[in-house]
Amino acid sequence: MWKWLRELVQAPAEKAEKTAPPPDVSSGLLDALWQQALPPEEAREYNYGRVMLRDHAAGQEMLALDGLSQASLVVEALRRQMDLTLGAKRGYHINNQMAALPKVAAQLLRRNPDFQEEHLVALAETAVRARQRIGDLPLPGLLRAFENHVRKQGLGAAVRGALTSLVQALEAASPYKEVTQTLEGLRRLLRNELPPEPGLRRGDAWADDLLDALGNLPSEEEAAWQDLLAHCATATASKPSSKWLARAKELASGLDLATILASSLGRIGEPGIPRVHNFMGHQYERDRTLLDDTQTDLLRGLVWCAGLVDHPALAAALGSAAEACFRKIANHGPRNAKVGNACLETLSRLDNPSAVAQLSRLRTRVRHPSSRRQLETALDKAADRQGLTKGELEEMSVPTQGLTEVGLRREALGDFTAELQVTGTAAIELVWLKQGKRQKSVPKTVKESHAEELKALIAAAREIQKLLPGQRDRLERLYLFPRDWDLATWREHYLDHPLVGTLARRLIWRLAQKEGNQAGFWREGRIVDAEGQPLDFSEDVRVTLWHPLDSPADEVLAWRTCLEAWEVVQPFKQAHREIYLLTEAEQQTATYSNRFAAHILKQHQLAALCKQRGWTYSLQGEFDSHDTPTLEIPEHGLRVELWVEAGTGEISEAGIYLHVATDQVRFSGLAGAPRLLEQIPPLLFSELMRDVDLFVGVCSVGNDPNWVDGGDRPGMGYWHNYSFGELGESARTRRELLGRLVPRLKIADRCTLAERFLVVRGDRRTYKIHLGSGNILMEPNDQYLCIVADRSSRAEQPVLPFEGDGTLAVILSKAFLLAEDTKIADPQIVGQLGR
Repeated sequence: MWKWLRELVQAPAEKAEKTAPPPDVSSGLLDALWQQALPPEEAREYNYGRVMLRDHAAGQEMLALDGLSQASLVVEALRRQMDLTLGAKRGYHINNQMAALPKVAAQLLRRNPDFQEEHLVALAETAVRARQRIGDLPLPGLLRAFENHVRKQGLGAAVRGALTSLVQALEAASPYKEVTQTLEGLRRLLRNELPPEPGLRRGDAWADDLLDALGNLPSEEEAAWQDLLAHCATATASKPSSKWLARAKELASGLDLATILASSLGRIGEPGIPRVHNFMGHQYERDRTLLDDTQTDLLRGLVWCAGLVDHPALAAALGSAAEACFRKIANHGPRNAKVGNACLETLSRLDNPSAVAQLSRLRTRVRHPSSRRQLETALDKAADRQGLTKGELEEMSVPTQGLTEVGLRREALGDFTAELQVTGTAAIELVWLKQGKRQKSVPKTVKESHAEELKALIAAAREIQKLLPGQRDRLERLYLFPRDWDLATWREHYLDHPLVGTLARRLIWRLAQKEGNQAGFWREGRIVDAEGQPLDFSEDVRVTLWHPLDSPADEVLAWRTCLEAWEVVQPFKQAHREIYLLTEAEQQTATYSNRFAAHILKQHQLAALCKQRGWTYSLQGEFDSHDTPTLEIPEHGLRVELWVEAGTGEISEAGIYLHVATDQVRFSGLAGAPRLLEQIPPLLFSELMRDVDLFVGVCSVGNDPNWVDGGDRPGMGYWHNYSFGELGESARTRRELLGRLVPRLKIADRCTLAERFLVVRGDRRTYKIHLGSGNILMEPNDQYLCIVADRSSRAEQPVLPFEGDGTLAVILSKAFLLAEDTKIADPQIVGQLGR
């Protein structure tokens, strides 16, 4: 083998492309891998090389080889790749190998094989042969291979020559991120500037917190932690092996993992020290919340170790860390998907109900498609381990966070009583009482004598604030994935659950039994109907979440009226929920709807809202990037697409179109066969069309009061038609609600409800606020009034019967402002009123 490698390095390029090594273990294992991973009958199913070594017998043999053999295998895999890439043969089976070979090499490189000089020289020669295809090689792994060799054996003449050749090849390649980062690392090696040794160093907030904690430990315990950290630094694989976890458990024996790791992992995402990054000869300061790349393996190992302790605080810290890691950073992408995925993997292994609650919460927070897939996989694993469905697991695993009653946690701390009260999805309050009398702030004696208990209460309040939105979204998803429960199960996991009960007791439920169906609402300890009368039902009743489609129009109106009278704020639109029935036009088009066609949407806002609602969509730009907002519902065998068209109008500095135009909403099976709209269950159809209406209602440029100031844009006619035109379904629901709400307002004598507008009579002008867009026209000449709403305003407003309708809140805040237009001090608004 060594003789062949030396001949290969010394041979000219023409000879090297024809030279083949003698048969050895590397060739045999690679051939066996293709037989197992890419069998002939699947050769035309191009899978882009997604071959995981641990999934195949030959790959497992590769992973079990010694370091020297693995190094030879990397050389052979990359040599084959270049032979296939530069050779004349083409075909689907060959292309699969071409794509898979660098992935195989990359998986082996993560295990830090024992590279000798001959290996590195051969790798450099392969890279030189690659020319413009050098980007196909696993460059970060190759850089790490050179760094490890130089760190152990120094920079010899042969390795220096290989480095020089590799640098020259990379300088001629396209300067994208991976190439430039590898190039910078190789140049540092040529200057004998080795990167820091793997290990824990200050600089990141989480690392500083951990080092501070270790510094306060006894010397023996600190030494044990250092041994564990050294083991964590070997976490180079995507998932921990049983052998790795067994060793970690042995090293962690007797250490306080829960307290220390919960604190340090909770600091991920906080700013660290400034760092400068070099790119194409330019220096710029990186975002200070980004993680130090040289410590991410160690951090991943610590995350895996968190799975060794079944503790609610650790589950909460892992959930917060995952959310921080998946959050996108400008010009970077997710903060650190590698560590985020490790958090998901660890949460899936924990049996603590808090871990499942964190996974459920992250479903509404994680936006990146591949991370969402891993999140769903983690939930599936946790459910399979307990023999439950995903829905059953989620509802059984909601923690109480110490709440002993629905929405209430009460603790006595000395002479004072602390009450943690949950009154809404985001309304959480910590109240202090002394002999029943409310205190203005946290008592001084509590701060001094009960600091730990106070800290725990504050942490519980923060965790509840994180959990509630996820539980609200889980309940709303029941419309797409309906479930029913017996009375006892429903009471345990919903109505009487200390945390979920704060949401469930503000919703209407459908109770089905042999005698017929009833709709009920929890009020003053009883289940009542829309008139407040107690319902009579038997123990064999089945309970489901009520939808307006379940009841006739007069009953729906009765529910809306009574909830408004009771001043109930529902966690999402339920009684006032919009209903979308199949129209005659949609029956004629059969498989698609034109109901929401010809709207101009802000593309970035659309992409964010799609991900929030579970749809997949990627931004379109001047490059080859066409995409379609899509939602797949495997449980119903259904795919929904909102066709959008980009390619005209404004473009961002990054080449992304700022706007897209809507077209058809199409329905099909998962395999792509069209589905007849009339065959789709009415509830499912209504909810899916509601999502599309939400996209239009939120993202339309017609909602932007500054649009008219943008110059001569295409689509100005659309802006005016949308801003002041016919009302959509959500706007009609809004109008109906205002018809009952306006007479109760303090400014009722100044307000009149017209067909499309809320008309407000001020002292200076009369104003027409459009019920769809919230935009304003002034009488007598319908002059446009631009007011940019301050969504943080605390202006007086009535209690709204549901959360989440920002446009309704904006309309009311503008109405209160304009009813007293003589008190307006904003010079921009006053100037428009006087024109």
